[in-house]
Amino acid sequence: MALKLGDLSKVPPKQKAFLAVLVCLLMGAGYFYLYHREMAAQKTDLQRKVNELDGVIKMQSDIAKNLPSFKAEVRRLEEQLGLLLEQLPNSAEIPSLLKNVSDLGKESGLEFLKFAPGAELKKDFYAVIPVTIAVNGDFHSFLLFADKVSHLPRIVNLSDVVFGNPKPSGEGQAMVNVAFTATTYRFLEQKPQEAPGAGKGKAK
Repeated sequence: MALKLGDLSKVPPKQKAFLAVLVCLLMGAGYFYLYHREMAAQKTDLQRKVNELDGVIKMQSDIAKNLPSFKAEVRRLEEQLGLLLEQLPNSAEIPSLLKNVSDLGKESGLEFLKFAPGAELKKDFYAVIPVTIAVNGDFHSFLLFADKVSHLPRIVNLSDVVFGNPKPSGEGQAMVNVAFTATTYRFLEQKPQEAPGAGKGKAK
């Protein structure tokens, strides 16, 4: 049997109050499950995105603050690389460079017993050229030679220096044989890549 509005006047006050509380609870539960819970989830998701954006903004801000110093460091490194490349001879300069090394040794009073360039060792953009050298002379002459080599415009490193067979000379100085390796470096010029298909049909 359906409940009519007129019948509500006959309901006792306690039951009316109970019904009113029940209706409020039902409305509150409906609001929570249908609206509030969804809005809370959306709020949590939005807050997470805001935190992520704050982190990105902070990182970008730190980069922007340090950008001038980064650019200055890049320029400094590029200048250093340019200076080093200028000190690397090309293939045409290697014979004259090795002759300069030999001439410096003779000017310093050394007698060359061996002068043998070794095979090139190719790296990324340069090649290593070792030269095995053996000389005879006094210790001060060798130091003078090493100092002159260090002032060459091209890079030449002296390594694996071994002194041996000392003999007294008439000038009160000991003559020694000195074996060492003089290493120079050559810049490897990059060759342009041949286009695909080039060269086909040339030889038949």
